[in-house]
Amino acid sequence: MNPTNTCKSTNAQQGSVLLEALIALMIFSFGILGSIGVQAKIIGLSSDAGYRTDATFLANQIIAQIWVDPVIDPDDPTGMTLNVNSAYACAPCTVDSAKTRDWLAQMSTMLPGVPDSCQPSIAMNGNQVTVTVQWKLPQEAGNTCHAYSSTTEIQYN
Repeated sequence: MNPTNTCKSTNAQQGSVLLEALIALMIFSFGILGSIGVQAKIIGLSSDAGYRTDATFLANQIIAQIWVDPVIDPDDPTGMTLNVNSAYACAPCTVDSAKTRDWLAQMSTMLPGVPDSCQPSIAMNGNQVTVTVQWKLPQEAGNTCHAYSSTTEIQYN
């Protein structure tokens, strides 16, 4: 029996509890950092959803305005035929357009990046109206714009 071997094995185990504690702390730290990253991503997606909701509201607002502001068809002698008011058409829309000036002012307060880098548009093809609202998130770099587009058919009876 060699007493030096038993002495070496007890000395070799010293500090293993400290090492295990450090490894557990490292695993716990990675878990906390992961949950912080997920929370940051959720906050970003939540703000993007809020901007998308605002864009939907603004698109529906200008469509409703176009709907209630028709033009009488000059070819109809009775004056009973109404057409879509093409004065709202703009691509891209600027504050120079009298029909969309207030809409653009409201859009610039509700959505980031409008009208600086991302400009909305209103396209008309007969009675079909397509409104595209664009915005850019404040933390995004480059010229990438998020967009919401709504197409509707306006019919007057």
